[in-house]
Amino acid sequence: MRIRTWILPALALSAAFGMFFSAAPVDGFTTIGGNLDLGQRDFRVYNNFLDSTANNNTLDEANFPGYDGAVVAIWKASVEWGSEKHGDGTGDPQQPTTLGSGGANFDPSFQGEATSVGGTNDNIHSALDGCNGGVLAYAETPISNGWRIRYYDCWTWEDGPGTQIGSREDLQSVACHEYGHALGLGHSTSSGATMFGSSSGGTSDRSIEQDDINGVRAIYGVASASKPSIDDITIIGFNLTIDGTNFSATGNQVWFTQAAAGGSGAPIKVTNVPSNGTSITVVIPPTAGPGDVLVRNNGTGHANLSNAYPIDPQDQDCPIPTTYCVTSPNSAGPGAEIDFLGSASVSANDLQLIVSGAPPGQFGIFFYGPNASQAPFGQGFLCISGGASGLFRLTPAFQLSFLGTGVRDLDYNTAPMAAGAGMVQPGDLWHFQFWYRDPGLGFNLSNALRVEFCP
Repeated sequence: MRIRTWILPALALSAAFGMFFSAAPVDGFTTIGGNLDLGQRDFRVYNNFLDSTANNNTLDEANFPGYDGAVVAIWKASVEWGSEKHGDGTGDPQQPTTLGSGGANFDPSFQGEATSVGGTNDNIHSALDGCNGGVLAYAETPISNGWRIRYYDCWTWEDGPGTQIGSREDLQSVACHEYGHALGLGHSTSSGATMFGSSSGGTSDRSIEQDDINGVRAIYGVASASKPSIDDITIIGFNLTIDGTNFSATGNQVWFTQAAAGGSGAPIKVTNVPSNGTSITVVIPPTAGPGDVLVRNNGTGHANLSNAYPIDPQDQDCPIPTTYCVTSPNSAGPGAEIDFLGSASVSANDLQLIVSGAPPGQFGIFFYGPNASQAPFGQGFLCISGGASGLFRLTPAFQLSFLGTGVRDLDYNTAPMAAGAGMVQPGDLWHFQFWYRDPGLGFNLSNALRVEFCP
C-alpha cells in the first residue's frame, strides 16, 4: 500500500501489512513472507486508467516496444527490480542508464495487456473506482500464488516519462513501490527507500534504492554468477539468436511476451532448446509479440532465469526474396527470368511478381508451392514441388507484353492465398515460378523465387 502523505499512516499500514512485518536486523526493509517462483514471474496491465495524462506518452521507445501510456510506465516500474539493466538501461530520464537495478535472482516477464482486472492472484495492474483517504494504491498478496495491484482513480495519474508532473501522481513511482510488495517486501523504515510507506510526490521513487536492493536480494538471493544472462539478440527472418552466458547444453526454455491481449499471463515458451552455453537460436512463435524475451536454463530455482531483454519480432527487415533453380532457352532468347518488387511483409501486402525474357504476346501464369525442386518439365524445369498440399495457380492467366514481360500483384486477402492449404501467413516459406506457352516448342518455365514471409 502507498500513502500519499502521512495521513493516518498507522491505520493504513497496519490494515494491510502490520501483521506480516518481520524486520531485518540492520536494514530498514521488511518482508511479508513468501516469494514469486518461476511460475509467477509474469505481469500484465489492464489499462482502464481514465486520466488523459495516464496515457499521453506515445513515444516509440526501443526498450519498451509495442506499447505506450500507462502500460509502459508500469512496465518500466517492474523491470527496475530486475537483476540487471533492461536492454541498454535507458528509458527513464530519472535514471538514464540504469533501469534495472535489483541485482538479485529475480526478473519479471512482461505479458502485455489484460482484458479485465482479474482475480487477486492473476498478477494484473489496474485502476479502481473511488478513493480511500490518502491511499494511492495497494497490492493484494498471497505472494506464492500471485497478486493483484489496484490504483485509486480519485488521483490524477501521470504516465511520464518526463519528470515534471506537477500535482499529478507519478504512476511509474507508485507502481515500482507496489510491485515491491508483490515481490514479497513490506514497508521500509528507511525514509529514502522506494518501499517507504508514504510518498511526498515527484518521480524519485521510480528508482529503487540500496535498502530496496538489499530487501529483494534477501528474498531471492544476490544474482548468482551462474545465472543466465542475455547480452544481445539478433533477428533474421523468424530466427532469433540470443547471445549471453550460462545457458544449459540442453533443456533451455525461451520465454516471449504474448502477442495479443488477454491470456492467462503464462509466457509463450519454446522448450527443450539446446545451446553451446553462450548462444541460442530459436524460431519465434507466431503467438509471440513485442515485449521481453528471457531464457530459463534447465534448472528450476530463482537463479535459473535470465534477465528480461526487450524484443520486437515485427521490428525487422523482412528477408529479401531470392531466386534459385535455372531458366531454359526459349524462342525469344536465353530464357524467362522471375523477379519481384515490394516486400515479403504480409501486412504490407505489396509484393509483385515480375517476369521478363519470355516470348512476346504469349499467355502464361504464375503459380506457387511449399517446396523447392528441379525436375525436367516441358522445355524447362519445374522448380517447385507441391507435396501433399499441391501447387496453387494465381489465376487468371494473362498475356505477356510485346517485350515479353508481365507483372502480377499478390493479394493475401483473396484466394488461394487467403485461406486453405495455399494460405500465406507470417513465417511461411513459399516458392513461385512462371509457366508460359512458347510458339513451336510447347511450353516452358522461368527460374523460381523463394519468399520467406514476415509480419
